Amino acid sequence: FPLELTQEILAERGINVDLDGFRDSMEKQRARARAAWMETMPSDSFSVCTTYQCSKTDFQGYNTLTTRSQILALLVGGAEKEEVSQGEQVQVVLDQTPFYAESGGQVGDQGILIGPDGEITVNDTKSAADGVFVHYGTVSRGTVHKGDFVLAEVNEKNRLAAARNHTATHLLHSALRTVLGDHVQQMGSLVTPERLRFDFSHFAPLTNEELNRVEESVNEQIINNIIVNVFEADHNDPRVQEAIALFGEKYGDTVRVVAIGEYSKELCGGTHVRRTSELGFFHIVSESGIGTGVRRIEALTGENLLHYWQDKARVLQTAAELLKSDPDGLVSRLEQLLEQLDQQDKEIEQLRNKVMVSQLDSLLAQTVSVDGVNLLSVKVDVPDMDSLRSLGDLLKDRLGSGVTILGSPLDNKVGLVCFVSKDLVKSRGLHAGKLLRDIAPIVDGGGGGKPEMAQAGGKNPAKLDAALKKGLEIVRDLLNS
Repeated sequence: FPLELTQEILAERGINVDLDGFRDSMEKQRARARAAWMETMPSDSFSVCTTYQCSKTDFQGYNTLTTRSQILALLVGGAEKEEVSQGEQVQVVLDQTPFYAESGGQVGDQGILIGPDGEITVNDTKSAADGVFVHYGTVSRGTVHKGDFVLAEVNEKNRLAAARNHTATHLLHSALRTVLGDHVQQMGSLVTPERLRFDFSHFAPLTNEELNRVEESVNEQIINNIIVNVFEADHNDPRVQEAIALFGEKYGDTVRVVAIGEYSKELCGGTHVRRTSELGFFHIVSESGIGTGVRRIEALTGENLLHYWQDKARVLQTAAELLKSDPDGLVSRLEQLLEQLDQQDKEIEQLRNKVMVSQLDSLLAQTVSVDGVNLLSVKVDVPDMDSLRSLGDLLKDRLGSGVTILGSPLDNKVGLVCFVSKDLVKSRGLHAGKLLRDIAPIVDGGGGGKPEMAQAGGKNPAKLDAALKKGLEIVRDLLNS
């Protein structure tokens, strides 16, 4: 739940928030989260740093996507190797790298390491202990040796797509604070080349109007082609004081600031585009709750958004063709068809009623009389429970003083209804609910209801005749007792 909102609510009740205690608890939680994340990292990644004492990786990826690097360590299955061959999965440590390591919600870079005798396809990059970057990959050609100088080359398309989504995340954060209020805080994020996911504090689902305003605000910044200014500064620099920092995150004396005009300014170590227009467009594909006071938005930008819209357009065109319409007229065509279906449903219902009325005489002919009481317990064929109840209503009205029990097979199941006239409830103590509770087990079912009307269901249509016969016997016994 948002800290500011908690403070406001408690202040109204004269209660102060223990901020020091809160921050201490938050830091402990973050430490637990970091430890849990570290546990997901293969142990061999850390042995690179501890056993072989690799120095901190020199990250060059903010300025270039290629570097000439030397391999400091190769690991396969936790053991250091002097060389690796085609097909082997390997973790690689370089002296310097253009590959961004997973951090701040942004996934690690992919790409290729090209050596004199072989190549490694890198499918992920993570940061292990002490700032050592570990490149996870597979030897795709030849042989690669420890000590080799390689051309380290990041997949440019994926990097740019991730950068688009990371910049979009900053724009989204600011848009949410503008539309919903300053209580909005980032609670988590995931930035991949395919899409972005942003978790934030808010107390209610966003309305369609709010989502539209957020989306329009972000796209306005994209259209305005704003320069994305990235700079490093001392943490006491006045420019830094204006920037949003993730609560509980530890920062050094020098911090990296990502400023998007006057619209957004955050401390961030991720990769970003140079101008907002590089995002193309921004679209929210989902908004949901993931916990108390925490909402989640997923969104698309760039080429992936184009493909998303193209898929939607194809679905729309196919639907229009199936309904013999064009996309612009699809809504009115659907409204027309729904109106026709509604009218047809009414006509079908009228026909069903006519059929039921036509059956009344033949069904009533099966009535038996016991001690002056009319009893009708018969099997009928109707499509659903509503029809069964309707038919029962018609029969009980025609039967007058008496008991009506109807049963019908319904999609390999059984439906039962029972009606007892009011005078018999009072004078003879008959109870529709009790009657059905006694006979429903015969069809592997159960049910019940009020003295004058009850219904039940079952799973065994083969026993329906036996159940109806038993119902008649029970009523006879009650009347003769």
